[in-house]
Amino acid sequence: MLEFLEPYHEWLLLIHILSAIVALGANVGYAFWLSFAERDQGHLDIAIGGIERMDRVVTGPAYLVLLLSGIVLILVESWPITQFWLLAGIVLYFVSGLTSFLVLTPALRNQLALAGDSRGPAYRAAARRSRLTAWVVVAIVTIVAGLMVLKPVF
Repeated sequence: MLEFLEPYHEWLLLIHILSAIVALGANVGYAFWLSFAERDQGHLDIAIGGIERMDRVVTGPAYLVLLLSGIVLILVESWPITQFWLLAGIVLYFVSGLTSFLVLTPALRNQLALAGDSRGPAYRAAARRSRLTAWVVVAIVTIVAGLMVLKPVF
């Protein structure tokens, strides 16, 4: 469909892979930042603020580039959207995005709002939810990366 872009296939693939590395790396970083902030409550606001800023400035744009470059690669390669690895990867991509937007971001804001009472049960529940959700997003994105690289057929 976009045959004129075929000579740039390797460059498109490189952009796609690099954006996946940046996005996944940032998500792994979130989980670690949250774990470290739990150990030193004095840095919690910095950690969560850093995560929110990184999400806006780095991770969000990386996921957008990942989506756009993926769409272009699908069109250049003429891959049928019905292939398991491709369809599952796309669905999981959106699941991870929705999980981040609808669960992780509010959980982080709630955790930051409760940080004044970091020993209380409400704070501990919020921290647990943030950490767990961050790792769930990492797991989903890792599965997507595996699907894209291995292209399993069932």
